[in-house]
Amino acid sequence: MSVSTVSYIVWAAIGVLALGLWGLSYLRPTVVAHPSDAVGRLATQPVVRVLLVLGFMWFGWHLFAR
Repeated sequence: MSVSTVSYIVWAAIGVLALGLWGLSYLRPTVVAHPSDAVGRLATQPVVRVLLVLGFMWFGWHLFAR
């Protein structure tokens, strides 16, 4: 098994877990917060807001620049 295959498997697992948490947040909002609530709470602090923007920029660069 090549390194890229392992990488794809890991990213697929992360994606499945993220979608599972997203679905769980709508089925049981008392157990898991909605993604918009979680990001909204994080974005109330200026330093974290800058880190979120830098993270989105990094993600966008690595996703679309290839």
